[in-house]
Amino acid sequence: MAPKLRVLVSSATAYPPSSPITVNSTSPTPIKTDHFDGEISVYIKDYNGDHQGGDGSVYFSSKGRESMTYGIVVRGHFLEEINADDVVFGNVFEKSVKDHLPWGTSIATKFMYFVDPTLEIDIYADKPWALSPTLACMNYLSLGTSKPEGHVVEEDSLPELKILYEGSSSPPDAPSDEKSHVSARRKWLGNAENRKNTTITSDTQVGLEFCNGLLDFNTLSATLPQPFRLQVPLLKYWDGQPVTYVCQKRHEKGESPVGGDRVYFSVAFEIVDEEAKKALEKRGGKASDLAKDATETGEEHASTEAHVENDDDID
Repeated sequence: MAPKLRVLVSSATAYPPSSPITVNSTSPTPIKTDHFDGEISVYIKDYNGDHQGGDGSVYFSSKGRESMTYGIVVRGHFLEEINADDVVFGNVFEKSVKDHLPWGTSIATKFMYFVDPTLEIDIYADKPWALSPTLACMNYLSLGTSKPEGHVVEEDSLPELKILYEGSSSPPDAPSDEKSHVSARRKWLGNAENRKNTTITSDTQVGLEFCNGLLDFNTLSATLPQPFRLQVPLLKYWDGQPVTYVCQKRHEKGESPVGGDRVYFSVAFEIVDEEAKKALEKRGGKASDLAKDATETGEEHASTEAHVENDDDID
């Protein structure tokens, strides 16, 4: 049986996330930070952890989500005008993970670049991170003047991008089918100059959906598809840190992107299973408690991690 989980999201403080969220709920959870105002839903297939709100069928039965294992859906608006190149999304790590990276890590990293060419990553830093331009890396993106509704985000970004763009290489016309729309948007926003010439205003209503079928919370493993053929036993390499996603402002060169007041919102997947914690302690580690740490310190950053590794394949 998989270790018991809980999911935390931003409260008034964007980072670290400290407020438990009901997973698979049909009602989104409001979030308001210094830089973002909106709502969030988190869906996990076969979820049996804390704060369970259903089986997630309203999400996983939706078109295009049938093979997904989890999804993060956010709707709202940024509280200040932002450049599309300056808002990034991904994982940040409060502690070094280089001592927990087994054989196969370089293959997994190549897979990440294959899936997302806009990715920037430093897994060997004291506080490692992996971040991509938010509007380019989302599985589904909605932009408009009215708040999007529904359990999933319906891709409709290109018409609004035409309005928000101020350069000479206008976004393409929106294809008739959603899959082609997603591909066209990701390709166009994969160009840094296009992002730099696009401004998201504070009254732009944004729908963001990030999901995949690679991470299985039921077995706590990750499987990379062909041509990589890797299966990653995540629990074996767990060092006590949760898997945390952040949406934040791009950091300046020479600065660490981890922590600070640049975060718009964050989501953490945290193991709270006592047996898993005991096994970790036998290996000399200690599990983090994001909610407890945030309550006790207020300003202390929570630990984060998103391992992508394998013990069967060799670099």
